[in-house]
Amino acid sequence: MAQKRRITQPEWDSLYPEMTTFADVTTEIGYAVLVQQQRQADVAAKLGRTKQNVANAVKRVWKLYQQVILSEDEDLELVNVWLPKQEAIRVKEIAAKFSINKDKLNIN
Repeated sequence: MAQKRRITQPEWDSLYPEMTTFADVTTEIGYAVLVQQQRQADVAAKLGRTKQNVANAVKRVWKLYQQVILSEDEDLELVNVWLPKQEAIRVKEIAAKFSINKDKLNIN
């Protein structure tokens, strides 16, 4: 039997800032299935979505979860602030060392 995917509320709270590009319905589905442990079929019926649409949304959130929460050994914190250009370059170089930042950085 496959292990049930589960995200705790504190993990969700840490993950949520990373979902800014997700549609609201994707995060709603992910929360219902992965945090509240509702059945995908029930969530699909409640939201008027297909089971495949719900499964895809769950898969997308789970993939992000694995990248952000499960794969990092370090205690990381999301920081979103303005810095002088040279300091920003230095911070981006540090951030590039972590897999969570892959494809997010534009280092010139």
